[in-house]
Amino acid sequence: MTQVLFPNARRAALLVTLAWSAGCGGKTDPVTAPTELEDLAPYLFQHQDDAALLSLGLTSLSKWADARATVDDGYILPSLPEDAIEDITPPPGTSLSDTMGGLADAPSTATLQQHIDFILLPDQTVVDPDDYSTFDRTFIEGGDCFGDGSCDRLVTGNDMVKTAAFNVTIPYFYFKDYQRTTYTDVDGVELPAVVSRGWIEEEGWGDDHKNGVRQSYTLDVFQEAADGKVHRTQALWTEMVLIIDDVASQSFLEDQLILGLHDVFDDTDNAIVEQGL
Repeated sequence: MTQVLFPNARRAALLVTLAWSAGCGGKTDPVTAPTELEDLAPYLFQHQDDAALLSLGLTSLSKWADARATVDDGYILPSLPEDAIEDITPPPGTSLSDTMGGLADAPSTATLQQHIDFILLPDQTVVDPDDYSTFDRTFIEGGDCFGDGSCDRLVTGNDMVKTAAFNVTIPYFYFKDYQRTTYTDVDGVELPAVVSRGWIEEEGWGDDHKNGVRQSYTLDVFQEAADGKVHRTQALWTEMVLIIDDVASQSFLEDQLILGLHDVFDDTDNAIVEQGL
């Protein structure tokens, strides 16, 4: 099958074959990406807007997924390092050390283009109306060219109201950017991918101020495989304040985080079908 690569991603693929100068004796050191998941997920978040570095990270992610002995439901991650958000304004008074992190991955029933078409829907409540009473997406950059691949970057703003249990609603504004790139799979085949990074800059609280999200950072990875199928990876680092915090154990909250990531996978695939994309 002939692979059609994104215009700027072709340049990114070329760049990752080069070496960065070490600055002495004309020697060069190859550009590398982390191999361990706890370092690789922050690397992908930090370099989401750099197609060349992102390509290296996705190749490393592909190798990690291929090499693992078992496919677990999810993985608990340490907090994001400070340099991962150096170009992001976090909510005032927050500390990354207070976030809880997790990652999950799973195959998708949708194609990469179907996921892109879904990303470009202004009304994102269709992913699950029970979870969001409002999810309005505006396109700040790339809304007219990201879909057909004539540009590689999409910048969005999202006005959201999250609906939780016991009639709790939490409003917040979420930034989410998307980057097209390529990666090389374990067989040496160059393939397309899309990576998104999301975050909030202000806390969001319910009317009673007992439930809220203090900070949130997300990473979404869509990697097309050689057979045309998509493998999806999502990481979330979040600090939430919930009325159940006093009675919920850490392991329960971690399980709920991982379960929530898998729910996003399932809800998105189902919504793509329901929307006829």
